[in-house]
Amino acid sequence: MRIDTMTKRLLRRAWDEDISDGDRLLLEQAATMIDRLARRCLRVSQELERVEFLKEEGREHDSGL
Repeated sequence: MRIDTMTKRLLRRAWDEDISDGDRLLLEQAATMIDRLARRCLRVSQELERVEFLKEEGREHDSGL
């Protein structure tokens, strides 16, 4: 399941009429945390790719390519 789909489902469920205020808050916090972690993972992944690219560029430059 995609992260955005999961967070939307959590938020939709949080606002069902039969959900208590405590559970609603928990579901909203879970959706927010999942979204935040997904964004952080994406940034880390992008940074790793950038570092790997720079390493490869350095190797090619050092070998005279």
